[in-house]
Amino acid sequence: MGLLIVAVGLILIGAALRAAGPSLGTNGKGASKVASYGFMFAGLLLVVLNTVALIRVGEVGVKHFVGQVDPTPLNQGIHFVNPLASIEKMSIREQSFPSDGGVERIEAQTSEQLNVALEVSLLYRIDGVNAPDLYQRIGPEDQIKNRIVLNSVRNGVRDAVATKSINEIFSPNRRELADAMQDAIQDKAGDRIEVLEVFVRDVQAPERVRQAIEEKLQREQNVAAERFQTEIIQERARQQVEEAKGIAEAQAIISAGLTPEYLTFFYIEQLGQMPAGSVIYVPTEGGVPLMRNIGR
Repeated sequence: MGLLIVAVGLILIGAALRAAGPSLGTNGKGASKVASYGFMFAGLLLVVLNTVALIRVGEVGVKHFVGQVDPTPLNQGIHFVNPLASIEKMSIREQSFPSDGGVERIEAQTSEQLNVALEVSLLYRIDGVNAPDLYQRIGPEDQIKNRIVLNSVRNGVRDAVATKSINEIFSPNRRELADAMQDAIQDKAGDRIEVLEVFVRDVQAPERVRQAIEEKLQREQNVAAERFQTEIIQERARQQVEEAKGIAEAQAIISAGLTPEYLTFFYIEQLGQMPAGSVIYVPTEGGVPLMRNIGR
């Protein structure tokens, strides 16, 4: 609409210069004629440009004229439109909230009525098909962010946290909490935006709750350490039992091999290896001879 007003102004200036030409004399008449054509041509060019709407990649256009919004969105590309109509462009790409890449800090109550502070961000996008209806009901994209996204995030996060206990909030599995928030935010937003993903950056609890959680975690760590030590002791005992079984089996094999025949053979073999001059004693009561080497 702004370009159209400028175009009309240029055309009027050109017409005024052409009308004033005869009163400017021969030289002035020619110059005013050229100037008038220049202004009128520039005005007509702006009128033509105002009939063309360029919708870039990742955008959708909403056409409206004298309070009437066209329900059919303008998809990416070049469109010829009424030069008197206005085009509102909206992004249909993934967008982050907050838009500066920061986080939204929200205070909420758990199912035990304990206050927690959360830092949340999310990815969302506007459905291009719903863009005309959103513009009709809410306004341009900035108002959609301030009224729909912001309110949906705040109310959705509080509703999701209200269904969780303090232990669930501080569970290592943040994904479950984020999914619950995403469902609640999408429920609040309806079909006006599509919530793609929710990120829980940080969770802060009251001081007394943090101390209790830290003490609980410390106890769990101590129990885990003691359980680990017990498993080590049990493994050592199992190894000792296996070692004792091996020794017992070896002794049994040795005892089974010490037959009278083997002992006699071993006795004769040792006699053959004794040096000259050795004294052989009479076998003892157990039947095993005593020997004495009196060599060098």
